[in-house]
This record gives sequence, structure tokens and C-alpha cells, in this order.
Amino acid sequence: MHFDDRRAHEGTRAALRALRVPVLLLPLVATILGCASGDGVFGFGGPPLRVGVSPDYPPVIFEKDDAILGIEADLARRAGEALKRRVEFVRIPFPDLIDALEAGEVDVVMSGLSITPERAARVQFTVPYMEVGQLAMIRKSDIARFGRPHTIRRAGSRVGYQRSTTGERYVAEALPFAESFAFDSVEAGLRSLRADRIDYFVHDAPTIWRIAGGLDHRDLIGLYRPLTEEKLAWAVRREDQQLRAELDATLSRWHREGTIEPIVQRWIPVRVIR
Repeated sequence: MHFDDRRAHEGTRAALRALRVPVLLLPLVATILGCASGDGVFGFGGPPLRVGVSPDYPPVIFEKDDAILGIEADLARRAGEALKRRVEFVRIPFPDLIDALEAGEVDVVMSGLSITPERAARVQFTVPYMEVGQLAMIRKSDIARFGRPHTIRRAGSRVGYQRSTTGERYVAEALPFAESFAFDSVEAGLRSLRADRIDYFVHDAPTIWRIAGGLDHRDLIGLYRPLTEEKLAWAVRREDQQLRAELDATLSRWHREGTIEPIVQRWIPVRVIR
């Protein structure tokens, strides 16, 4: 090989070495971009976990400044991390949540859903994550008249509840002699309570705890003796055995490790049962 030929050959090898670095980097860059694409979290793969929520139930699940917050929101994000799936919240009116689940619009419902026989006939429930019950709220000025638990069962008691909740079911089944009043929202029920159009407003314990602990509701007081025993859980489609098994395993581990209680206490710092 002539000197000039060697110089040309060395130049070609140098050029190839220069090209090799970016070529070798391409798979690494592609891998990094692939991990980060779609969810912004490294190591997450597969389809997102579509979580159906009705964000109008503080402190369990609610919306503020376009952000989904509350007990269920925190648990949903933790579940997404455990399953290595990005969480997508899908806002759906509460009465339509199970319909949306059955239609495949969401993968799981995490929205303060109580286990009932009617719902269990349509969906699979996971391991419960929280025990609650219906509580009654009254005006603080009426504590002498209505403060004892049995007074709500008197004939003619005026009892309000929110439509499409287990409070509605309790009033219909347990208070046959009461005058019942349905409301579209908690706020409407509280306005009626303050205006002395009803004597009691019945709702889930987390709602009553939140209201009673708020500075804007000092004129109201909760009767902290549960009227019912209920369990909150997540719902998945009946045929989705794998997702239910994964969520059950996650919840069971959380119960053993004490993961859930600090999240609940963050949103409900004071809870009085009796």
C-alpha cells in the first residue's frame, strides 16, 4: 500500500469512527423518548388507566382549578404508579359512571362508590379501601330537639338527602314515617336546612365530616353516630378479572403497610365517630 493510499484509508476510518458515535446513540435516544412519550414518567408502558370520576364529592373526589383532587385522586395516582400505568381522569356525572364503565369508556370507577347489591350485580368491586356510613346533620341551635339519634325516626321528621346516593336509599328504607325531600346537590340541601325547611340532612360520613369541620358551617353540626355501615371500593367491568386482581393485590398491600390512612387523614384531619 502506498503512503497516499494509507493516508486515504486512515481518513476513511476516522470518518467512520466519527459517524459511529451518533449512530450508536440513536437506539439510546429512541429508548429514552419511548419511555417518556405519552405519560412523562419513565418506566410506564401499556395503555393508560382510564379512571372514571364525578369530581363533585369533596373531600373524596373534587375539582379545583382544573385539577382533580381528594382521597380518591391520591389513591388513583398511587395505583397508577403500582400498575406502571399513566392515569387519565375521565369526568362523568355520578349517575352515569357505571354505564360508562360497562360501555368501555373507562377502565375503573374511583369516585366514592359504595358497595350495594344493585351495583354488584353489574360490576366487580375491589377490596374496600374505606368504611363509611350515612350521618345526619342538623342546625346547631336545634341540638336539644334533634340531637339524639332516635329523633330522626319520629313520624313527621323532615329529612333531606341528595338524589342518586345511598342516603336516598337509607331514607326510603329506614325512615318510612319521615317527610323526605330530595336535592340535586349538597349545597341545595344545606340551604334548605338553614332555612328551616328540613330538620335533618343525610349524607355520607366524609361529606358530613368536611362540612362540620369547616369555618363556614359553624351554625351546623353533625350527629356522629353512623346510621348505616357502608364500604367504599373501586368498580371494574365484570369481565376484567386481571385488572381487578391487580388492584386487589395493591389495596391489600396498602392495608398491610398502612398506606391509606395517612391519605385519608390528609383530607379529613378530624373524624369523630361517636
